[in-house]
Formats: sequence, structure tokens, C-alpha cells
Amino acid sequence: MFDALRKMILPIIIIVLVFFGAMIVLEWGMGFSSRRDYVSGNIAAVINGEEIDWQQYNRIYENLYQSQYRDSVDELSDEKRRELQQNAWNQLLHDRLVMQEVAKHNMTVTDEELYAYLRLTPPPQLQSLPDFRTGGKFDYQKYLNAMVNPQAAPFWASVEASVMPDILKLKMQEIVIQAAIVTEPEIKEFYMNTAEKIKVGMVNVDYGRFSKPPPKPTDEELQTYYQAHLDDYPIDQRASLQIAMVEKKPAPYDWEVSYNRAKAIYDSIKAGSDFAQMASDYSEDRSAEEGGDLGWFPKGQMVEEFDRQVFNMKKDDVSEPVRTQFGWHVIKLHDFKTEMEVARGKKEKEPVEKAHASHILIKAFASQQTLDQAYNRIEEFLMAANDKDFLQAAKDVGMPLKQTALFFPGKNVQYLGGNQEANKFAFDNEVGTISDIMANNSAFFVIRVAEKRPSGQADYEDVDEKVSMDLVKDMVAQLCHDTAAAIYAEIQNGSSIQKAAKMFSEDYTEVDEFDREAYVKELRRYPGAIGAAFSLTEPGQISKPADYEQGTVIFKLIERKMPDLSDFTAKRDSIYSAIMLAKQQELYGSWFDKLVKSSEIENNVDRIMNREEEYY
Repeated sequence: MFDALRKMILPIIIIVLVFFGAMIVLEWGMGFSSRRDYVSGNIAAVINGEEIDWQQYNRIYENLYQSQYRDSVDELSDEKRRELQQNAWNQLLHDRLVMQEVAKHNMTVTDEELYAYLRLTPPPQLQSLPDFRTGGKFDYQKYLNAMVNPQAAPFWASVEASVMPDILKLKMQEIVIQAAIVTEPEIKEFYMNTAEKIKVGMVNVDYGRFSKPPPKPTDEELQTYYQAHLDDYPIDQRASLQIAMVEKKPAPYDWEVSYNRAKAIYDSIKAGSDFAQMASDYSEDRSAEEGGDLGWFPKGQMVEEFDRQVFNMKKDDVSEPVRTQFGWHVIKLHDFKTEMEVARGKKEKEPVEKAHASHILIKAFASQQTLDQAYNRIEEFLMAANDKDFLQAAKDVGMPLKQTALFFPGKNVQYLGGNQEANKFAFDNEVGTISDIMANNSAFFVIRVAEKRPSGQADYEDVDEKVSMDLVKDMVAQLCHDTAAAIYAEIQNGSSIQKAAKMFSEDYTEVDEFDREAYVKELRRYPGAIGAAFSLTEPGQISKPADYEQGTVIFKLIERKMPDLSDFTAKRDSIYSAIMLAKQQELYGSWFDKLVKSSEIENNVDRIMNREEEYY
């Protein structure tokens, strides 16, 4: 009985802590909810007046995240995670705008349409149900049998409600794309472009030859190039902000609360609870899915405090809570081993000690009281700034200020990342204007427009890197062209194309036959090159040097195969389908772009979800 009681230590303490925390939040929160600016963070977006809460956004993001994580053997990078965030927003925006259009058109779904959709398109979530599987695979016949089973009517009613939006979106899409038309001349032109083929030999003088290393222009050459291409370097309006910021960091009390949770977990494990199960139930990071298992790792891979603790433990030890920047860790060391491998920064193999450990992470979050104090401090500053002066108010209340670098409309703001609210404020207001209190996931802040510069001609100092890149590219392109011109001159003087190429250290190569739409190795799909090749009409004919996006090329026509029009009839339908699909996609994309531009969209996703960018 006592063993059982000891194993119940954690649940009992967790319940007490949660109850105690709830009481504190209840007391601290009195009157707090009235601060509209403070609690508006529950709204992920407002699309044409329709509020979208974070639950809807997070549901889409989590589905994308889980799908990506299942397909990946490595930890998702910050870049990939931000990509998933953007994809989730794109999907959310698309779904809401389309469903709003559905409502405008009073579109409905008939029983016949519903049945046909479910019959032809079994939802993925249903395909994974055991009742619809045989031998571990989806059984379509079982699925059809269930659809006509009267006893399954309540089940299908719930399914119908979940697929109804998908059907309505498809109907909306069909209305939009029905305007796509494919003409007979278009079909024939496509056929001619893909059926006509040529085989050529070529001398391809590409950028790679003269860009490794690239030429180094002088300062005088750069200035001359800049002056000759002034129209290529306009610059948009820019602005700079002063920022007074109070971060939403956990206070010492918050760290103590999270420590008590971590200590309760430790005590429960020492009393006999299973570490992996406790990690699965309580750890606040993704390793919880693996029972907290972190695998094998060498010394120096983890943060310093965690690393120091692990490599001072003994096999099967469980540590008391260890604090790092991520929170409190309860660590279990499974074993050590030494492997011969090339360590980071080394060239030869050497013995590398590794540890196999699991952990349970309990994060520290800013409590309601901490947030309230942070808000009160920024509120005190704002009152002083409005009464006096922004800089003087900062001195009076001891508020550190940051000034951003100049930024462009719609772009990231230094220290605030992709915060479009702050960006818009900067360009909508005059220098010296002070904002109300703003908030993101990491801080409360007040901003003041510090500087604004109008659009116009960019100074050289603002675009010197781009000028250098453009000039180097032009210099490389000229070297390629001059080399190809010299080769062509030798050919004109009687040398073979092979010999002329060799004289200038270039190769003559023959490529497989290709059509006008093909991807050609080295030439890709660059029209400047492909077009020059197809301009040749007789075998043996040699083209003049043709500049394209990555160099200059000379072609020799070896063979030209004209289309066999008798084959056109057999391929006509497939060509028609390919062109129609491309036109429908283009038509739908254009329609949706116009829909976005004509809509009123307040996007809080960029402002809130890109937390890791906010201070860089």
C-alpha cells in the first residue's frame, strides 16, 4: 500500500499546484480582462470581419507539423518550422476566404453530391479506421458496405458534416475554373513544340569558368558602373523606430513554481514511478513522445548546465531538477560509451565519449502576476512619455530604449521581427508620434517614430553590395561572350568547332535530342539558348554566339526531326488535358490573388509566431 501511495506523490502534488496556481490567477486577473489590448492575443487573424482564434490556426499547423515530423528523421530546423507556420497561415487564409465566397453565393450541397463525393473520395481519416481495413490495408468494399448500412446512419451524419466544407470549396473552384478554354491552335502549337526534336553539339562558355574566383572590380569601376546605371537602383521609403520594451520573462517566483513541479516528478520517480512513462505524461518537449529519450550524444552538444550534469552522473542515476535556459530538467543517465570518430573541428578520428540519457523538461512560464507587473511598467512609461518626452520618460522610469535600423514597408523591424503592426505604424505616422501599448508573444512595448526617409534614388553606400554583384555579373558575362566570339571567329576562318573550342580551353559536347519544352543539361530551360538551337535548319549549320542567362553558347546542328502529324490525333486528348489543367490552375490562382487584394486582412500570425526572430 505504501508503494502505491509513494507513486501517487506526483499526481497529488500536481493537483495541488494547479489548484493553487488557478486561485492565484483568479485573484491576479481581477480587472485584468478589461484591458482589451492585453488579452487581444487570442485572435490569430481577422479576415473581412471574421475573427479566427488561435485554436483554428494551431489545428492546421499541428496537422502540417505532425505530417512533416513523421516523414523526417531529423529534428525540424527553425527555417522548416517557419515554413510550416507560413503554410498553415496560407491554408487558413485560403479556406476562410473561399468559404466566405461560398456564403456570398448561397451555395449548398445536395444529398446526391454528398454521396458521390464520399463514394469516390474516401476521407483519409476513415481509411485508417480498423472497420474499413483488411490485412492492414484499406478495404474499399467494406467502406461501400458501410455506406449503405442503415444502422451506420448516425456515423455517416457526423462524417458528412466534416466533409461538407471540402465539397463546397470544390464547387466554388469549379465555378471559377469553368471559364478556362483550350483552342485547337493551342493544342497543335503545343504538339509541334514537343514533337519537333533536334540533336546538337555545342560549345558552352558558362559563368562558372570566370566566376571561380570572380573578377574584382576597382572602386573607380564600381562608382562608374553605379553612375551609369542609376535607374537600376531606386530605393523605397524607409523608417526607424525607438522602442521601449518590457519582456514577458518568467520571474523568480515562476521559476520556483516550475521547480516544484519538476521536484514532484523527481520525488515520484525516486518512489518507484517509471521514468519513461512520467516523461511521456509530463515532459514539455518533443522527446516526450520517446519517453524522454535523447539518444547518444557527445560532450559539448547540449547546453552547458545539462552537459555538465550528465557527464558527472553514474549509470542509471536520476538527477534532481537541473536549470537551463529551457527550464528544469530531471535527467536519467542510461550509459556511457566511447567511439572513434572525427570530432567537430578535427581532421582525424579520435576517441569520443558519448552519453545516452533521457530527460523530463518542465518549462518556466511568466505567470499572470508577472505579466501584470510587466504591463504596469510599460503603462507607467507610456503615461510619462505622453506627459513629457519619450527620451526623458525613459530616463525617469529607468526604461532602456532601443533604436532600430532603417527598414522598408512590409519588411522585418529590428528587435520586433515580422511585426506588421509596428511596421505599419511607422509609415502611417509622423516622426515623433508615440504608439499605444503593443504586445507580441515575448514582450510589451511602446514605439516612437524616430526617422523617416522618402523613396528616391539610392545612395551608393546603400546599394554598394548590389552594385558590386551586378558589375561582377556583367564582367563575367562579357568574358563569356568575348571567349565565345573568339571561338566563332576561328570557326569562320576554317577551323572545326572542336578545334576552335580547344584553342580557348573549352569543350565541344553533344547532347541528347530535345524539344522546345525540354530541360537540357547545362542549358536548363533558358529560352535564349533553346531558341538559338532551334533557329538552325540544316545539319552542319553553326549558330552565332548566343548569350543566355548563364553564359554564351555556340551550337552545331546534327539532326532535326520534324513532327509526325499522323501521331497528333492519338495524343490530342492528353495534350488538351495538360493545357486545360495549366489554364485552370492559372485562372484559379489569379482569382484567389484578386480575392486576397480586395479583402481586409489582419494577420497576427507573423507577429506572434515568429518569436525567435523578434530580437535579431
